[in-house]
Amino acid sequence: MRFPTLQANRPVPGSPRALRWHRPLGSGPRRLAALAALLTLGGGAAEARVRWSTPGAYRFRTNLLSDVPLDGDGTTSGQNLVGRHRLRIDPSIELGRLEIRMQIDVLTGQIFGDLNPVGADYVERRDMDPDRATDGWTTVEPRMAWLRYAADMWGFEAGQMGAAWGMGLLDSDGHTRGDDGWVEHLDDRWFGDIVDRARVFVKPLQPFTTGPLADVEVAVGFDHVWQDEWASFLDDDSAIRVFGSVVYPGEALDFGLLLMHREQTWADGDQLSLTDLSGYAQWTLPLYMIGADLRLQGEMLLQMGTTDRIRPAGRAGGVDLFGLGWMARGDLAWRCPAISVGIETGYASGDGNPGDDTDYSFSFDPDHKVGLVLFPDVLRLVSLRAADRQAAPDLRGDKPGGVDLLPTDGAVRNALYIQPGFTWRPGRWRTTLLGVVAWSAEPFLDPFQTFQAGGTPRNARGAPAGRFYGGELSGSVALQVYRSSDLSMEVGAQAGVFLAGAALLAGNQMDPAVGKGMLRIDLAW
Repeated sequence: MRFPTLQANRPVPGSPRALRWHRPLGSGPRRLAALAALLTLGGGAAEARVRWSTPGAYRFRTNLLSDVPLDGDGTTSGQNLVGRHRLRIDPSIELGRLEIRMQIDVLTGQIFGDLNPVGADYVERRDMDPDRATDGWTTVEPRMAWLRYAADMWGFEAGQMGAAWGMGLLDSDGHTRGDDGWVEHLDDRWFGDIVDRARVFVKPLQPFTTGPLADVEVAVGFDHVWQDEWASFLDDDSAIRVFGSVVYPGEALDFGLLLMHREQTWADGDQLSLTDLSGYAQWTLPLYMIGADLRLQGEMLLQMGTTDRIRPAGRAGGVDLFGLGWMARGDLAWRCPAISVGIETGYASGDGNPGDDTDYSFSFDPDHKVGLVLFPDVLRLVSLRAADRQAAPDLRGDKPGGVDLLPTDGAVRNALYIQPGFTWRPGRWRTTLLGVVAWSAEPFLDPFQTFQAGGTPRNARGAPAGRFYGGELSGSVALQVYRSSDLSMEVGAQAGVFLAGAALLAGNQMDPAVGKGMLRIDLAW
């Protein structure tokens, strides 16, 4: 399986707030069609094939979550039942070497269940309206319209598209990729980073070799960010990025390097300057003697910059940013029986002293899923409650900057984790078992409780800050009910249980386990 190189040829799950539309598409298709005609004529009649397709997918989810203790007062989210769905279509046209792609979420969002009052002012910027439990019946979202032209040695792409890179630590387009026989990932990708992009790429070695190195691709590009974990244009944030990359997209060996710089201004005038250096590699090796395949993956990202969005208490200026993140994964998959085993480990740096002039914390992209309960729900809700308490003037007396950056959106942050897994695919069935054990990179402290304790590190429930998040065990079962060349249908369920460690406990007494269940229906055509 090949991972895209800062391209957008995959659907991008996720959505901005309810009833907020992306830019009007009225004149866009006409401009794209005109450019397509010129490029097609220029390419000659031999390449002037025309192909139209309108694939789509429908996703229905019912999530059940037990109460999660969020502070020392016994506050819980109160959101125990949530029903969500998404109907998405992805029209595309191929005109010779030119591809024109679009994406529209016809319906998307929550359709029944409980609301989450915790952190409502800081709800994930790509979620729907936090005050409506049925907005998924009315939300229509035109999401993307972009084109790609690829000649033998060069090409370009332009328009509004999803952004993806490597294993998804920096950018993820949100597309749910098939596991292709490897260990299955649990939970869903709903978000997806969206940018207005202009990108040019060349294959500089193609004139000199016909071997694998002929596919080496060098690219430069410019982004205007529509929505990602740092900014939302719909909320009047302004962010631009420039980048350069080198990628070798081999079948057995795939690797790439990326340098990207970002300049951002939030709606209230706060500034961010950020540089990311990332490298990834993937190697697939057939093991014929045992009838299996081995896949090794990894990515590392170094993040450096400055921002005045984060203003520690008692400080007038901003902070420097210096974060580090990495992940490594190995999978071994047998063809018969169809069994795969694997293990993933990852690290996202944390900040052990929020009062100094450097923030060392780093967050994976929220769509890089780890486990089913701890990161997607428990730490997400705890961080939302932390933002609520940190911002409340009746509790703290002042409002430090960067409160809206405390929620994790379900991403891996300030963590070291190990995730072993097992998947078996007998016929039309698929069953998976995953375990997660996680620690914080730095003691897991709550800003409000630490302030209340005079600077002594405390967790969200007032206990001394610890480092062991805990462990979870989760699993899934799915059945492919129907499959043809035109339509497929799958039903399934996922469930997990999490036991908290010292980083999340009020004291030495153990909490009840946090349980989560999900019922799934997926249609694709």
